[in-house]
Amino acid sequence: MIRAVRTSRLIALYAPLFAIAAGWALFRLAGFEGPLVLGWLPGAAGIAIGGGYLLVAANAPGLTPAGRRFWRHLAISALLIAPSTGPFTEASLGGRKSGPLLYAAVGLLAVALLLVLWALLRLPSRVRGRSGWLRLGLDAATVLVCSATFLWHFLLRPMAGAPLAKVLGLAVLSVLCLLAVLAVVKLLLAGTAAVDSRALWALAVVVLIGSFGSAVVPLLSDPRLAGLSDLVTMGEALMVAIAGILQARRAGRASTTPVERRRPYSVLPYLAVAAVNLLLVAVYVSGAATLPVLVGAVTATGVVVARQLLAFHDNDDLVRSLRETQRLLHEQATHDALTGLPNRALFNERLEHAAAAVLIDLDDFKAVNDTLGHPVGDGLLVEVGRRLRAAVRDSDLVARLGGDEFAVLTTDRPPDDAVAERILAALSAPVHTHGHVLTATASVGVAARAEGESAQDLLRHADIAMYAAKRRGKGTHARYTPNLSGLLLTPQSRAADLRRAIAAARPPDTLEVGRAALVAPGFAAELTGLLAEAGRTPDGVTLALPAAQLADDAVLQRVMRELRAAGFGLALDQTGTGTVRLDLLSALPFTAVIVDPQLREEAGPQLPDKAAFAEAAARFARAAGIEYRVRSEGSLLESAL
Repeated sequence: MIRAVRTSRLIALYAPLFAIAAGWALFRLAGFEGPLVLGWLPGAAGIAIGGGYLLVAANAPGLTPAGRRFWRHLAISALLIAPSTGPFTEASLGGRKSGPLLYAAVGLLAVALLLVLWALLRLPSRVRGRSGWLRLGLDAATVLVCSATFLWHFLLRPMAGAPLAKVLGLAVLSVLCLLAVLAVVKLLLAGTAAVDSRALWALAVVVLIGSFGSAVVPLLSDPRLAGLSDLVTMGEALMVAIAGILQARRAGRASTTPVERRRPYSVLPYLAVAAVNLLLVAVYVSGAATLPVLVGAVTATGVVVARQLLAFHDNDDLVRSLRETQRLLHEQATHDALTGLPNRALFNERLEHAAAAVLIDLDDFKAVNDTLGHPVGDGLLVEVGRRLRAAVRDSDLVARLGGDEFAVLTTDRPPDDAVAERILAALSAPVHTHGHVLTATASVGVAARAEGESAQDLLRHADIAMYAAKRRGKGTHARYTPNLSGLLLTPQSRAADLRRAIAAARPPDTLEVGRAALVAPGFAAELTGLLAEAGRTPDGVTLALPAAQLADDAVLQRVMRELRAAGFGLALDQTGTGTVRLDLLSALPFTAVIVDPQLREEAGPQLPDKAAFAEAAARFARAAGIEYRVRSEGSLLESAL
C-alpha cells in the first residue's frame, strides 16, 4: 500500500509541474514573453517536493544512523537549492544579471553543494585495504578527469571574456560540482551498506542531468531556448524524489531482501573515457580548439591504463595466493596433523608405484596412553616420526597410517634387513617428552614387490611380516617370504586357533580378529567351513576388529562385506585407541561397537573428556541401529588371529 500511495502521489505532484515547464518552454520557443515566475516556479516546487521525499527516506525504518544522516543532509540541500532556481532562471533569460538576490542564490547553491559533498563523503564504503583504495582512486580519477573536460568545454570555455565575478562564481560552482561527482562516483564504485544501490544510481542520474544542463548553457543565450533550463531542473527534481522513494521502499522490506551481490568491476570509468573520446572527435570535426579536450582524453586514458596495470598485478597476487592455498589444502589432506608425515591417503597414492614397503607398529603404545596420558603418547609419536625420517633415505616416503602404525615406501630398490635394523636402532634411544623418559620398541615387517603383484598384495605381505615380527617378540623385524613360518601366518595353525576359539566360546560368540588374518586369502570361506564342522552358523558369531589396525583399502572393505553377507556380525573394537572412530562406523558395515571401560569412568586429568567420548559413541550407535558394548575383562576370547 505504501508503494502504491507514493507512486500515485508522485505522478499527481510532478505531472502538472512538468506540464507547466513544458508549456513555458514551448511558449518561449514561439517568442512568448510572459512572467518569469512561470519559468522557475515549477523547478523550485519540484526540488522542494523532492526534498520532502528525501525526508521520508530519512525517517524510514531499518536505516543505519549513517544512512539516516545522509538522507537528512540531502533533504536540507534540496530545500536550499529550491529558492535559488529563481534568480538563476531570470539571469539565464536576460533578466537580473547581478544583485543581492543572485549573490544569495549563488551562496545557497554553494552551501547546498558543500552539504551534499559532506553527506556523500561521510557514508561508509565497502572498500578495504590499501590496494582496494588505490583501485578506487584511479577509477574515480578517470571519471573526474572526464567530467572536468566536459565542464571546461561546455561551461567555462564559452565564458571567456565575461566579467571576472561571473567567471569566478561559475568556477567555484564547477569545483563543487566536480567534488560532488567524485563523491557520488566513489559510492557507486565502492558501494555502501547504508544506502540502497538503486537510490545511489538515481542520484547519479541527477548529476548526469545537471551535467547536461551545463552543456546546453551556451544555447540559453537565445531567449527562445531558455525554457530548456526549466525542463532540466524538473528532471533533476523528479530523480531526487525517485531516489527518496527507492530508499524508503528498500527500508520497508529490509528484513526480506537478500544481500546485494556486486560485480567485481565497474564499467563507469570506461564509459567516461568513451564519452570524452567522442567529445574529442566532435570537437575535431567542428574545427574548435581541441587541445584542452585532447589533454583530458589522454590523461583519462593514461589513468585507465595505470588502473589496468594495477589489476594485472592484483590478479597475479591472487593467482599466487590461490596456488599457495591449494598447496596448503593438499598438504592438510595428505599429511598427518600431529607428526607432519604423509597420511594414509598419500601413502595409498604412492603405494601404486612402490617397489617395497616397511610397516612399523609400536609395542605397548596403549600402555603409554593409559598410564601417562595422551599428551605423552602424542609426544612419543612425534619423536618416532622424526627418527624414522632420519633412519631412511630422503627419497623414501615415511607415513603415519594411524594410531601407532607407521610405514616406509621405496620406489627404486627393495630394502634389506639393514633398513629394519636401522629403524629399530633409531627407535631404541630414550625419548624425553613431557617430563618422562620412554623407550620405544616396535615390530617391523618388510616386503618387496614381486613381478605382477598389485599394490594391495604388497601391503598385505608387509602386514603379514609385521605380525610375524610381533609374534617373535618386542623390538624384532621379519621379512615376508611365501614360506614365512609362524603361528599367525601358517594356514594350518590359523585353522587350529580358530577351532580352539570356536570350541571354547559360548553363544553369543565374539572372536577377536587381526587385520593380517582378516585379509588372508579365503578367510571368510575358511571360518564359515570351520563353524559348519562344529555345527555352528555365522549368524551367531561376531568378529571384533581392532580400530587401530583397520586400513582404508579395497581388499579390507571387500572381505568385511563378504563376512557380513555370510551372516557374521562385525564389531569395531575401540579398546586402546583413546578416541571413538565414528567415521569407521559409518563407512564400514559394522553391527556393534566396543569401547574401552576407561571411557566410562569419571573424567580425570589425563582424559577430561572421557565421558563425552563414550556418550557420543552411544548416541551415534543408537541412531545408526548399532549395538553398543563396553569391554570387560574376559568378555572377549583371546585368539591367535
